[in-house]
Amino acid sequence: MLVVILVNALRCLTIVAALADVKSEGILGWIRSGSPIPEFPPGSDAEVIAGILLAGLLATSLLVILGLLLRRRWAWVLAIVTSGLILAIDLGWWWSGDARYGAMFLNVIAVFYLNQRDVRASMRGRSSRS
Repeated sequence: MLVVILVNALRCLTIVAALADVKSEGILGWIRSGSPIPEFPPGSDAEVIAGILLAGLLATSLLVILGLLLRRRWAWVLAIVTSGLILAIDLGWWWSGDARYGAMFLNVIAVFYLNQRDVRASMRGRSSRS
């Protein structure tokens, strides 16, 4: 479970770097490149939409971290859905020629660990009311 929480924390870091409009230089630029949505021209409608999507993904990822720390089943489901959604977005960017390899890597690891027998067993039988 710790790996999944760590991957979600890294996802949050990449999204914050994207929302803070970190330029692509140095370690912060490398972190920014892990964001699931690339940079768009400043002031464009696409930049506004990307910001809204990133803010939603950030809130969702923080909620997943909290839920997983509390060992809630809904957090596991939300983590799977979020990782799958971001992987689908990443495949679209890859297809269009703007691959987001950092985001793909993080989400492949997340899906791999979320589907491990031990992780599924630790979340089995826990509902949001327990």
